[in-house]
Amino acid sequence: MMWQVRSVLAAWGMLALFLLSACGGSNVEGLYVARAADGVQIKMRRYRPSPEAEYSDGTPVVLFPGIVLNNNQFHIYSPPWLNSYHYRLPADAPDWAQNDPVIQEDNLKYFSLAHYLFRQGYDVWMPNYRGVGRGGYDSEHGHGNSNLDVWCALDVPAAIDKVIGVTGKKPIIGGHSTGGLCSYLYLQGVTMDAAVVAAGEYLPHVTSSETLALQRNEQVLGYLALDPAGIPFYPYSHLLDNEATFAALGRDVLVDLDASLPWVMSVLPPIIVSGALDLTFKTITALAEAFPKSLPEWANLFGGIDFWHTANMNGYVEDFHARMVISSFYMGVSAQYSDWAINGVFREHWQNGAENVDLVMPPDRTPGDGYYYYTDNMSRMTAPAFSVFSESSALVDTDTMVGLVFESKTPHPLDDWIEVPGTAHIDVVNGNQAPTVSFPAIAEWLDKLKSASNP
Repeated sequence: MMWQVRSVLAAWGMLALFLLSACGGSNVEGLYVARAADGVQIKMRRYRPSPEAEYSDGTPVVLFPGIVLNNNQFHIYSPPWLNSYHYRLPADAPDWAQNDPVIQEDNLKYFSLAHYLFRQGYDVWMPNYRGVGRGGYDSEHGHGNSNLDVWCALDVPAAIDKVIGVTGKKPIIGGHSTGGLCSYLYLQGVTMDAAVVAAGEYLPHVTSSETLALQRNEQVLGYLALDPAGIPFYPYSHLLDNEATFAALGRDVLVDLDASLPWVMSVLPPIIVSGALDLTFKTITALAEAFPKSLPEWANLFGGIDFWHTANMNGYVEDFHARMVISSFYMGVSAQYSDWAINGVFREHWQNGAENVDLVMPPDRTPGDGYYYYTDNMSRMTAPAFSVFSESSALVDTDTMVGLVFESKTPHPLDDWIEVPGTAHIDVVNGNQAPTVSFPAIAEWLDKLKSASNP
């Protein structure tokens, strides 16, 4: 008799899980799950200020995170352990923040792009790539050989399709750094053979379709990116162009920071974390600014790693990043960025394709060598685009990316971009200037975009 009761309870439990999954609900706030073409579950958070609040019925905005980061970078808030250190708004904070009851309850949400866009009437979705995330928003792990191409060609389309399916509306897509890159690759129609990816023996070559690109550009309203990534600058890159470097980069492994970092950070109080970050990155910024102009740019070591201006970020937000935002990544993702920086190319991973599964050194880096070059198809991106760039050229250089994206895509009358003075790659998203410069500029462009689409 007992086994029958257990069977009935198990059946009801499975039914409840099915119903929760079908409607996007769970005990994890705002959780929705998409399934990539190879079967991997991609988790995302749909923002609302509290579980009691209604989701916005406005235009969806889908924000993908940068490498070594997760979706929390768009949703800054005070974790329970910060209650005794509660941050207070600056006296000159804008009226919209001073009068916002949600920010009055939790002042750190002043730096949350998700909350700002929500209060502007937008429906904000924040996915995590495979292998990335925590706290119930951790997407499934793929094979260890996953790389940037897999994120962009499989995970991003799955998340966008889910948002369109749930809302029935054209979304605005983009994100920070890698999130911006994956989004503009989505718009040029990149894809991979999902069955081969699922098998896990090797990763297939990236392909693209002009027809798919046209379809994708028509089903989104626009492209929004914060310091979108491309070919980064590496100091002393010529010294890295050797077999040992590429052998290390070519390893099939997930660097699972989400499994280890919470334990490490739990023993450190916020003042120690933010203090250490401040000391480290303020020193790097000072040394970068002192770099002798008489020396060649490739020797500017500190300029190459000046990607976080902590002087432009609240200490509690710094601590939040260290504890809640820094996340997992695959070596294959890092390997592609390194290949681009070292060799000055912009293409798929050099180990893609059955013939390259054991390749250590990339072959000759020239178009027509059998690899998919992202630069060859940028004109397929026709959707209107807006970007917020940081002033620092570490990791992302404004001139390089304006040329790669805005001067290479098919022009649109609403294409525009800004560069925020005094910012670097990390703090441009939610540094001190974000609520007063970046957020309003984004909202202004989004409003123009909505007006143009609904004349």
